[in-house]
Amino acid sequence: MGFKEEFNKETKDLQNVKRPYESAAFILFVILIIQQLFFVLKNLIDFMKPVNTWFSTANITITTNNQGFFSRIVGIDSTSWIYVILAFAALGLYYFLIYAFVWNYCRKRGLAKWTWTLFVVFGPAIFLAPAYIWYTIYVFRPYIFRFIKRGVEEYNTFNPNKAFKEEMPEPILKPEQQVEPETK
Repeated sequence: MGFKEEFNKETKDLQNVKRPYESAAFILFVILIIQQLFFVLKNLIDFMKPVNTWFSTANITITTNNQGFFSRIVGIDSTSWIYVILAFAALGLYYFLIYAFVWNYCRKRGLAKWTWTLFVVFGPAIFLAPAYIWYTIYVFRPYIFRFIKRGVEEYNTFNPNKAFKEEMPEPILKPEQQVEPETK
Protein backbone atom coordinates (compact mmCIF):
# COMPACT_ATOMS: atom_id res chain seq x y z
CA MET A 1 0.00 0.00 0.00
CA GLY A 2 1.37 3.41 -0.96
CA PHE A 3 1.69 6.49 1.18
CA LYS A 4 -1.51 8.07 -0.19
CA GLU A 5 -3.62 4.97 0.54
CA GLU A 6 -2.07 4.63 4.00
CA PHE A 7 -2.72 8.32 4.69
CA ASN A 8 -6.37 8.01 3.59
CA LYS A 9 -6.86 4.88 5.71
CA GLU A 10 -5.35 6.61 8.75
CA THR A 11 -7.58 9.66 8.18
CA LYS A 12 -10.69 7.46 8.08
CA ASP A 13 -9.58 5.61 11.22
CA LEU A 14 -9.12 8.88 13.11
CA GLN A 15 -12.52 10.18 12.01
CA ASN A 16 -14.17 6.93 13.08
CA VAL A 17 -16.23 7.30 16.25
CA LYS A 18 -15.35 3.80 17.47
CA ARG A 19 -12.12 5.07 19.05
CA PRO A 20 -12.52 8.73 20.01
CA TYR A 21 -9.55 8.50 22.40
CA GLU A 22 -7.32 7.75 19.40
CA SER A 23 -8.46 10.95 17.68
CA ALA A 24 -7.87 12.94 20.86
CA ALA A 25 -4.43 11.36 21.30
CA PHE A 26 -3.56 12.19 17.68
CA ILE A 27 -4.59 15.84 18.12
CA LEU A 28 -2.62 16.16 21.35
CA PHE A 29 0.39 14.43 19.81
CA VAL A 30 0.36 16.78 16.80
CA ILE A 31 0.05 19.84 19.05
CA LEU A 32 3.00 18.73 21.19
CA ILE A 33 5.13 17.83 18.15
CA ILE A 34 4.40 21.20 16.51
CA GLN A 35 5.28 22.99 19.75
CA GLN A 36 8.50 21.00 20.07
CA LEU A 37 9.53 21.56 16.45
CA PHE A 38 8.66 25.26 16.61
CA PHE A 39 10.93 25.91 19.57
CA VAL A 40 13.73 23.68 18.30
CA LEU A 41 13.72 25.41 14.90
CA LYS A 42 13.36 28.86 16.49
CA ASN A 43 16.38 28.16 18.69
CA LEU A 44 18.29 26.79 15.69
CA ILE A 45 17.60 30.00 13.74
CA ASP A 46 18.64 32.07 16.76
CA PHE A 47 21.81 29.96 17.02
CA MET A 48 22.69 30.75 13.40
CA LYS A 49 22.52 34.49 14.04
CA PRO A 50 25.98 36.02 14.62
CA VAL A 51 24.86 37.71 17.85
CA ASN A 52 23.98 34.45 19.63
CA THR A 53 26.85 32.11 20.48
CA TRP A 54 25.00 29.19 22.12
CA PHE A 55 22.07 26.86 21.33
CA SER A 56 19.19 26.99 23.79
CA THR A 57 17.13 23.87 24.47
CA ALA A 58 14.47 25.71 26.50
CA ASN A 59 11.43 27.56 25.25
CA ILE A 60 9.97 30.86 26.44
CA THR A 61 8.87 29.55 29.84
CA ILE A 62 12.24 27.83 30.41
CA THR A 63 10.47 24.48 30.40
CA THR A 64 10.50 22.28 27.39
CA ASN A 65 9.03 19.09 26.09
CA ASN A 66 12.27 18.09 24.36
CA GLN A 67 13.54 14.66 25.23
CA GLY A 68 16.17 14.76 27.95
CA PHE A 69 18.91 13.26 25.81
CA PHE A 70 18.52 16.12 23.30
CA SER A 71 19.16 18.72 25.98
CA ARG A 72 22.04 16.69 27.45
CA ILE A 73 23.79 16.32 24.08
CA VAL A 74 23.48 20.04 23.35
CA GLY A 75 24.49 20.76 26.93
CA ILE A 76 27.90 19.15 26.39
CA ASP A 77 28.94 22.22 24.41
CA SER A 78 26.08 24.46 23.37
CA THR A 79 28.41 26.68 21.34
CA SER A 80 29.58 23.92 18.99
CA TRP A 81 27.80 23.01 15.76
CA ILE A 82 28.90 19.39 16.02
CA TYR A 83 26.91 18.81 19.22
CA VAL A 84 23.84 20.57 17.84
CA ILE A 85 23.96 18.41 14.70
CA LEU A 86 24.57 15.31 16.84
CA ALA A 87 21.54 16.20 18.99
CA PHE A 88 19.34 16.57 15.90
CA ALA A 89 20.61 13.23 14.57
CA ALA A 90 19.82 11.60 17.91
CA LEU A 91 16.34 13.19 17.88
CA GLY A 92 15.74 11.82 14.36
CA LEU A 93 16.91 8.37 15.45
CA TYR A 94 14.66 8.57 18.51
CA TYR A 95 11.56 9.30 16.44
CA PHE A 96 12.47 6.55 13.97
CA LEU A 97 12.72 4.09 16.88
CA ILE A 98 9.40 5.33 18.29
CA TYR A 99 7.86 4.69 14.88
CA ALA A 100 9.40 1.23 14.61
CA PHE A 101 8.90 -0.03 18.16
CA VAL A 102 5.71 1.67 19.30
CA TRP A 103 3.57 3.09 16.50
CA ASN A 104 4.24 0.40 13.89
CA TYR A 105 4.01 -2.41 16.48
CA CYS A 106 0.60 -1.15 17.64
CA ARG A 107 -0.60 -0.63 14.06
CA LYS A 108 0.21 -4.21 13.08
CA ARG A 109 -1.60 -5.62 16.12
CA GLY A 110 -4.63 -3.31 16.01
CA LEU A 111 -3.78 -1.55 19.27
CA ALA A 112 -4.25 2.14 20.11
CA LYS A 113 -1.18 3.38 18.22
CA TRP A 114 -1.60 7.13 18.73
CA THR A 115 -2.43 6.78 22.40
CA TRP A 116 0.59 4.60 23.20
CA THR A 117 2.87 6.75 21.04
CA LEU A 118 1.69 9.85 22.91
CA PHE A 119 2.31 8.21 26.29
CA VAL A 120 5.76 6.90 25.40
CA VAL A 121 6.97 10.13 23.74
CA PHE A 122 5.35 12.81 25.90
CA GLY A 123 4.32 10.83 28.99
CA PRO A 124 7.42 11.89 30.91
CA ALA A 125 6.64 15.59 30.36
CA ILE A 126 2.89 15.22 30.95
CA PHE A 127 2.85 12.86 33.95
CA LEU A 128 6.34 13.55 35.34
CA ALA A 129 7.41 9.92 35.06
CA PRO A 130 10.53 8.71 33.25
CA ALA A 131 10.13 7.39 29.71
CA TYR A 132 11.23 3.88 30.68
CA ILE A 133 8.26 3.67 33.09
CA TRP A 134 5.83 4.45 30.25
CA TYR A 135 7.58 2.01 27.95
CA THR A 136 7.45 -0.67 30.68
CA ILE A 137 3.73 -0.05 31.16
CA TYR A 138 3.30 -0.25 27.39
CA VAL A 139 5.21 -3.54 27.09
CA PHE A 140 3.69 -5.25 30.14
CA ARG A 141 0.17 -3.84 29.79
CA PRO A 142 -1.52 -7.28 29.31
CA TYR A 143 -0.05 -8.51 32.60
CA ILE A 144 -0.79 -5.27 34.42
CA PHE A 145 -4.40 -5.24 33.22
CA ARG A 146 -4.76 -8.95 34.06
CA PHE A 147 -3.50 -8.20 37.58
CA ILE A 148 -5.97 -5.30 37.91
CA LYS A 149 -8.79 -7.50 36.58
CA ARG A 150 -8.04 -10.17 39.20
CA GLY A 151 -8.09 -7.55 41.92
CA VAL A 152 -11.46 -6.23 40.73
CA GLU A 153 -12.87 -9.77 40.51
CA GLU A 154 -11.67 -10.57 44.04
CA TYR A 155 -13.18 -7.33 45.29
CA ASN A 156 -16.53 -8.14 43.64
CA THR A 157 -16.62 -11.66 45.12
CA PHE A 158 -15.59 -10.47 48.60
CA ASN A 159 -18.15 -11.23 51.31
CA PRO A 160 -17.56 -9.14 54.45
CA ASN A 161 -19.56 -11.62 56.56
CA LYS A 162 -17.23 -14.52 55.78
CA ALA A 163 -14.19 -14.74 58.03
CA PHE A 164 -10.81 -15.58 56.55
CA LYS A 165 -8.93 -18.64 57.80
CA GLU A 166 -6.23 -16.34 59.16
CA GLU A 167 -8.78 -14.41 61.22
CA MET A 168 -10.24 -17.45 62.97
CA PRO A 169 -9.16 -17.72 66.60
CA GLU A 170 -7.16 -20.77 67.54
CA PRO A 171 -9.12 -23.22 69.69
CA ILE A 172 -8.18 -23.38 73.33
CA LEU A 173 -7.30 -26.95 74.25
CA LYS A 174 -8.00 -28.57 77.59
CA PRO A 175 -4.93 -29.72 79.53
CA GLU A 176 -5.49 -33.38 78.61
CA GLN A 177 -5.71 -32.50 74.87
CA GLN A 178 -2.42 -30.59 74.81
CA VAL A 179 0.58 -32.34 73.36
CA GLU A 180 3.93 -32.00 75.09
CA PRO A 181 6.82 -31.01 72.83
CA GLU A 182 9.41 -33.74 72.45
CA THR A 183 12.76 -33.19 74.11
CA LYS A 184 15.99 -34.79 73.05
